[in-house]
Amino acid sequence: MWAAALAMGLAATPAASALPQADCSAHIAPESSSATFVVSVRLPIRAEGRFNQIEGQLSLRPEGCEVAVRLDATAVVYTGPNWFADLSRSPAFLDVETHPEVHFVSQPFPASRLIEGGALLGTLRLRGHERPVEFRLQPSACDSPGQACPILVRGSVNRRDFGMQAYRFTVKDAVHFEFSIRLEPAQ
Repeated sequence: MWAAALAMGLAATPAASALPQADCSAHIAPESSSATFVVSVRLPIRAEGRFNQIEGQLSLRPEGCEVAVRLDATAVVYTGPNWFADLSRSPAFLDVETHPEVHFVSQPFPASRLIEGGALLGTLRLRGHERPVEFRLQPSACDSPGQACPILVRGSVNRRDFGMQAYRFTVKDAVHFEFSIRLEPAQ
């Protein structure tokens, strides 16, 4: 449910000459990045979670930048009712005992998209199901996305696409994700 996450990449291209090429080899800074999700329930409450462990990296490929992200589903912190946290971890939803991680790998994209915003296509693996997804890079608030300001990514997935069929009368199908990503140089 999330993941998913996400985007970034800092390769120098003619459209993004303000970004140094060396920055495309970067890691997600886990302490200053976040990944959250909101599940809509048919009750007047807000049910959301935050992945406390996020890691990943940006890589330069011949076709553009690529991002790979790993989220630890066992380290999700929930706001809202306690029953939501228990339900989310259960085999009916995240099934964290069997599938403790969520992965996203983007298709290559131009570095200019980090500043301008736009589609971030990739593959999300959640609960053992892999599906193509589309997240949206938000236009950057600065000239050095990921360093001077966070890279913001938003998107939604349908939980049923990932095998989460239970409680259809109380939990809506859309799961909304938001990522705020900061980068650190690759070592």
